Amino acid sequence: MNLAPYNPPMRTISLGVLATILFLTTTSAAQDRIDFTVIEKIRAEGMDRSKVLETFDYLTTVIGPRLTNSPAHKRSVAWTQDTLKAWGLSEVHAEPFQFGRGWTLDKVTVEMIEPRYMPMIGYPKGWSPATAGRVIAAPAWLPGLEAEALKAQAGKLKGAILMTSPIQQYAIRADRPAASGDLKQPQPAPGRPPQLNAERLAMLKTESVAVTIEPNIGEHGTVFVTGRDMGANSVPSIVLASEHYNLVARLLQQKVPVKLAVDIQARFNDDDLKTHNVIAEIPGTDNALKDEIVMVGAHLDSWHTGTGGTDNADGVATVMEAMRILKVLGVRPRRTIRAALWAGEEQGLLGSKAYVAEHLAGDKNKAARDKFSVYFNLDNGFPPISGFYMEGNDPARAIMTEWLKPVASIGAIMPAPGHIGATDHLSFLEVGSAGFQAVQEYVNYDVRTHHTNMDFAERIDPAALKQASVVMATVLYQAAMREGTFPKPAPPKPAAK
Repeated sequence: MNLAPYNPPMRTISLGVLATILFLTTTSAAQDRIDFTVIEKIRAEGMDRSKVLETFDYLTTVIGPRLTNSPAHKRSVAWTQDTLKAWGLSEVHAEPFQFGRGWTLDKVTVEMIEPRYMPMIGYPKGWSPATAGRVIAAPAWLPGLEAEALKAQAGKLKGAILMTSPIQQYAIRADRPAASGDLKQPQPAPGRPPQLNAERLAMLKTESVAVTIEPNIGEHGTVFVTGRDMGANSVPSIVLASEHYNLVARLLQQKVPVKLAVDIQARFNDDDLKTHNVIAEIPGTDNALKDEIVMVGAHLDSWHTGTGGTDNADGVATVMEAMRILKVLGVRPRRTIRAALWAGEEQGLLGSKAYVAEHLAGDKNKAARDKFSVYFNLDNGFPPISGFYMEGNDPARAIMTEWLKPVASIGAIMPAPGHIGATDHLSFLEVGSAGFQAVQEYVNYDVRTHHTNMDFAERIDPAALKQASVVMATVLYQAAMREGTFPKPAPPKPAAK
């Protein structure tokens, strides 16, 4: 991959702000005496004796998809704990929080059997109920699922295979740019499939619809699938490759009789409604600073159609490897370095929110919050790491600029000023703690792997995974050793009256 230096655009700043940044840079440089000997050892261990590929391969190949609170996710929680303990990490444990039932997919087939046979590419949404066996029917087509159209079909949809969208013309065709200030995912065009809200689901359930089918927003066989537990009103639901959905829709437009067959075999896992974050530590050794926490995390859960290679086994493997490197080198961090492997990120950052609520939020945790130094996150995109999104925290950016210099030769050269959302560092920012997501690669991430059936191990460059582990171990070590406290984000400005 291209690890050429990044040249940010010139920015106009006031003399006062410039003076402040120069002062903070000078101050941080005085506080951060970089131990190049240790950093060289980190690089040698991470590049020459790495175990990151073994970890990554076990997560993606042996365990596979890790939908929150599914049996596979529980296996990953147990295996990561066992591995971290075997490496000698301290305080390795699983922290429970309330989640709800898990879900397991046992089988799915989607076929067109008339006017000719054709197997189709489709997957059930997460937490979809099973169908009542193999459902064979002529599809009903209600583009848009308007309430009035549904009411007009009252009494006619029992056992139906219901197509819920118009012909799909929109697809995600561009990846987001990396490190471009305020980072946003490409916004969907108006052609995105309509969502099955609670009211529509209740109507479909009342009508005894057998299964719904909607197109997806990928192309070339890439299928984006997520899902959520809709409870008692759930109806079996399939997301179909857009090309295949559109074929059926065009046949119906041409008045050609069509017959489909859909079989979903799935189970709810409701034996334990709690799921778990995995926590491990390297304890601090400075009596004055050992209660301060430097933290790194990545979410362990994934969606169910791939094996979660880029989202987020790469992040988990990097976090674990960074901790292994520091442990095997016998570093004696001044502050405690804590790692977390989150559950429930895909359902709304639930694991990191639960951790923050328990350990950092509110008056009861003020002392712990004051001693919380910084959190680093690995999720969006995939390795290599080229820097961190600094969330507008200029004092922290000045520090990170210095910290990345020892790893600039392997491509980590970019503490980007901007913001990125939709991942676990936000849980820490919400309580006023410093939190940063790594800047990573996005080539074919948004269009090909993120939440898709193509998110497999092949998407990850092994050399880049080693690089990410070395960069993260280097940053964690420096954060744990620095003299001063890490700059917290500026408090939000009060709303204008």
